[in-house]
Amino acid sequence: SLRHEARLRDGSRLIGRVVAVSADSVRIQLRSGPLSIARSEIAEVRQFAASNFHGGEYWAENPNPTRLLFSSTAYPLRRREGYYWNAWLFLHGFAVGASDRFTIGGGFSLVPGADFGDNFFFITPKFTLTSGTGPQVAVGALAGFFPGIGSSSTGTSLGILYGVSSFGTRERNLTAGLGWGYVDSDVANKPVLMVGGQTRISRRVALISENWFVPIDGDFPGFLSYGFRFLGEKLSVDLAFVNGTQGLIFPGVPWIGFAVKF
Repeated sequence: SLRHEARLRDGSRLIGRVVAVSADSVRIQLRSGPLSIARSEIAEVRQFAASNFHGGEYWAENPNPTRLLFSSTAYPLRRREGYYWNAWLFLHGFAVGASDRFTIGGGFSLVPGADFGDNFFFITPKFTLTSGTGPQVAVGALAGFFPGIGSSSTGTSLGILYGVSSFGTRERNLTAGLGWGYVDSDVANKPVLMVGGQTRISRRVALISENWFVPIDGDFPGFLSYGFRFLGEKLSVDLAFVNGTQGLIFPGVPWIGFAVKF
């Protein structure tokens, strides 16, 4: 079943179920009983599923289900949705839903003291092959460029071409993917493996992990991460720790990032 959120012009909000609408008022069934509100006092009414309630408390939709710490999940942005993201303060990115299946993004690094041409610039197209609420499958790329670095006068291009699958829901999911890295025209013969996920444990907090494994000489060294994602309605903030699979240190190198949805 559905529920409604009425945002009033004074900034307050009411959550319940709209049961009647007239020319000058809206009647909302709250947990405490029915309440009639003048239509002139209502700024917006939004509809959402009853599953957004947990123990009688309303949980806003996860504002950042399409990314883990750095890697993409298979979930697309909806058409016209978008966000700005930042990691370690010097890595900036954005993404926009061009359609309900195609997400396009990009970004750049901005390292203090470095020449602007020595920074990293990239685009991140992603196409989700599936639809609905079941497992999702997507293909995409991170296509990057260092204009001032490399033996070529035009700089160095590098990135990764990937396929990824996500299982679960936008609130609680497991994601696995394979990616083939490249530098200029050289593409890796073997893919790297990424496994990660996030699970919401409260209205404002989710656990998150992203892990990479690289095939080298019959071994699979890589990077492990674990941490928290703090959730608002439009903002998510990540605090995690990253470790190498060889020579672990505790708790790890801090990863700090955030994303703002628009």
